[in-house]
Amino acid sequence: MTKGTTFLTALAVAAGVGMPLAARAEQERKSPLADAPAVRRRVELRDKRFEIGVGGGATMGQDFYHAVMVNGRLAFHITDWFALAGWGAFNLTPNFKTAFHEQLDSALASAMPTKERTPSVDEANAGMNKIGEVFALQAELVPFTGKFGLFSGLFMNYDFYAFGGPGFVDFKADTACTTPMLRRSCAVAGFKVGGNFGLGMHLFANDYFALNFELRDLFVQNNASGRDINGDDLADDRDLSWQSNYILSMNLMFFLPGRATISP
Repeated sequence: MTKGTTFLTALAVAAGVGMPLAARAEQERKSPLADAPAVRRRVELRDKRFEIGVGGGATMGQDFYHAVMVNGRLAFHITDWFALAGWGAFNLTPNFKTAFHEQLDSALASAMPTKERTPSVDEANAGMNKIGEVFALQAELVPFTGKFGLFSGLFMNYDFYAFGGPGFVDFKADTACTTPMLRRSCAVAGFKVGGNFGLGMHLFANDYFALNFELRDLFVQNNASGRDINGDDLADDRDLSWQSNYILSMNLMFFLPGRATISP
């Protein structure tokens, strides 16, 4: 074996042994950023904090009566992205008629009531119900958070969240339901239980104060007109259907403890 061949053989052996060792060393080398959080020194505005506040709201798209409400909200944020909350509201304007209601009263006043289908104004109004109080329990997921600035001087943190849970609507009526054998008008009153879901957001002015906005749908069984819907000459539970009740609210919220934690 020549010297050249011996050198090439030794070089091949060294390469065969050294390359696996180098690859293993590369694999065992740990990046200084491994297991590090995505964002360091992050202000966790929600984690392990209570949220309490009051505000106002209003219904959207109601058939016969608008509801302008005062409401309250209480929540506990188990983590920075998950919370459990309760919300309740009381109607301050139980007799605030919608434009459609006004038009209906005008049309019925000029029409001839019939035994079959057309009620008088008093009969129609006796069957209509309105929202009294509403309550909701909800679990909240916060997928989006961030911070924005205006005019290089005003900076605010924000979040968007989705929520869902049970909802409760207490319907009121001006006239108690009559109970003859055949009745074509019967107002639906009392609590109805259904679903509550929607979207919300916070605008944080500082660590402990935020504006809160929510758009919710309370989805419950109702017959807003109280009329015989299925044509059996009887207004009862068989005339109920699942209906949406949209409510837009704004609250002034305070967070406790007053200082947010900061991540490592």
